[in-house]
This record gives sequence, C-alpha cells and structure tokens, in this order.
Amino acid sequence: MSGRNEIQWCGCHQRLGPRQAMADIISELGEFIAEPSRDELSDIAYGIGRLLGSVVRRSYVRVPGDRRHVAKIQERMVEYGCIRSRRHLVDGACPKRR
Repeated sequence: MSGRNEIQWCGCHQRLGPRQAMADIISELGEFIAEPSRDELSDIAYGIGRLLGSVVRRSYVRVPGDRRHVAKIQERMVEYGCIRSRRHLVDGACPKRR
C-alpha cells in the first residue's frame, strides 16, 4: 500500500503468508460475531485484502469495505508509528521497528 502521497507503513504491514492471513480473518470473524459492527466488518475486509495480497505477493490489496480499517491504521501511523492497536505495542513502540 505504499506509493506516492501515501503513508509509509511500519514493519507490521509486511506481506503475510496465506495461512497467517486466513488466521487473521478467522480472528476478525470471531470479534465480529462477539460484537457486530461496521468497524469489525471493515476489519474483515482488510483481512481479505491481506489474504489476496499474500496470493499476489503484496502486503495488501484494496477491497470494497476496507475504508474504515485503512483510515484507522493511517491514523495510528500518524499518532504513534504503528498500524497495530496500542495493546500490541512493545514498550510503547511498534514491535517491528525498522
């Protein structure tokens, strides 16, 4: 997802293997079942984009419905330099610092 005029992503946005991408989608589906919302649907869409990206050897492929999640991770990158939520940071920093 990097390119001209786009945010540079942290190391957490590296290309996933298909199994990891599928595991992430399953995790997001569980969160959606527990607490259905548009945000969770967007997280699932983002997971699908990560899975598609793994197939075409990219970190991510934009898909319909991912806009909320992409905006959320862009805000996180600006705020604290990582796409992950604060609970996944290590000592307040991205666990995959470059």
